[in-house]
Amino acid sequence: MTTKSALTVYKGLIRELSINNSLFSYRLSPIYSKIKDEYRRYRPVTSKYCKHSDEVLFVARTYLTYLESLRRRKIIQSTYSKGERTVQQAANIVGLELPKTIDRPYLPLNQ
Repeated sequence: MTTKSALTVYKGLIRELSINNSLFSYRLSPIYSKIKDEYRRYRPVTSKYCKHSDEVLFVARTYLTYLESLRRRKIIQSTYSKGERTVQQAANIVGLELPKTIDRPYLPLNQ
């Protein structure tokens, strides 16, 4: 792995884990242990490893993108999903007005 970009991705992963696991410490998470072990394992990337250095970094970046997207999705969903809306509410959102209804007494069918 390239040290500067690998360190940046590692810090980003840790930051996303700490944001997503707000109920408990991210250090207790098995995902944290896995990420830490993988970074230690592939730190001195040489030709003795089967994986190419860019492949390991690509997987780390992909996982970071997944965590960031998951967090953003939660924010967007909590902001915009308010359940079912009535026709009147939906019309008001886009700036329209519904026609006014007039309550008329029912006419008998014989007239």
